[in-house]
Amino acid sequence: MKPASSVTGPGPSFAVPTADVHDQTVSLRPLTAADCVRLVGWIESEDALYQWSGPAAFTWPLQLLHDLGAESDSRFLFAAADAAGELIGHAKLVVQPHHRHGLLGRVVIAPEHRGRGHGGSLMRALVAYGFDELGLHRLQLGVYTFNAAAIAAYEAAGFTVEGTLRDSTRGSTGYWNGLVMGLLESDRHPDPGAVVAARGADGGADSIRAARFGDRDRVADLLTELGYPHDAAQAGERLAAWAADRHGTVLVAVVDGRVAGVIAVHAIPYFERPGAFARVVALSVDRERRRGGIGRCLVTAAQEWAAAHECVEIEVTSRLARSDAHRFYAALGYADQGGCSDRLTRPVGQSTG
Repeated sequence: MKPASSVTGPGPSFAVPTADVHDQTVSLRPLTAADCVRLVGWIESEDALYQWSGPAAFTWPLQLLHDLGAESDSRFLFAAADAAGELIGHAKLVVQPHHRHGLLGRVVIAPEHRGRGHGGSLMRALVAYGFDELGLHRLQLGVYTFNAAAIAAYEAAGFTVEGTLRDSTRGSTGYWNGLVMGLLESDRHPDPGAVVAARGADGGADSIRAARFGDRDRVADLLTELGYPHDAAQAGERLAAWAADRHGTVLVAVVDGRVAGVIAVHAIPYFERPGAFARVVALSVDRERRRGGIGRCLVTAAQEWAAAHECVEIEVTSRLARSDAHRFYAALGYADQGGCSDRLTRPVGQSTG
């Protein structure tokens, strides 16, 4: 059993189980003036300030001491300490009691303590404090789209992307887009990303779940194998954009703890008649695991997602040269519509003259 991290500060103390691979413990206590002096040293530039605080009232160079006076029964400034009591992080929680809503912000880990699992422990402690101690219904936070490590940590804590804040903060190179991420108390214990466990005697996936930002390396590899070269940063951009789109989803197949396939599906409403249809935009399976039932599991999960989103049919487009893909889809009941309709395309920016 993992050790528990004690959480003290505003309100009674309680214990939160930790589960990161480094077996670290994190405790929360009220931020002090001495903490502020150290914390200021972690914010090394104006861009870092805005990344940490968002478009708040702080100005560069950062001054924090005056912020301590704003702490109240609904605004908590936490210092995070490791098992030895050393300050390793900070976070803020603002509560709206009537709505049982908590807004998390200013989450940061000391530079010398990053990469050790403390971020995950801190997020689990904050989630437990909000739901178990304060009885909140919802936790919410914001993060910039370029902050890959933070997005992955928040997803690991159970948060999901709910929307995009366009041009929400101006940095030194221009405006930044942000993501709104949320977690309901009812979402904590079930795994909302687990769609189906489908591995049988004839193969398949151990599970199909919603793609996470932390899957970007594997998604990049799979898209590259599909013929669309991607690096992790590009795959991360795709995942962030799709996570904020409630009409689409990206699912991954997991085999032996490793992402072995990915499928992206999008719901498109009809205009000329009621309802909507779903389109499989991309499907790729690790070349070393093809013909093992993983693709079938992914397509089945996409069909279930489409049905849940009130789509009346699902379609897929595939190049004529991909004969194996055509046989695969035909075996799953997809019919070639080439005899009754044509697919016509043109570049958007091309002149019509």
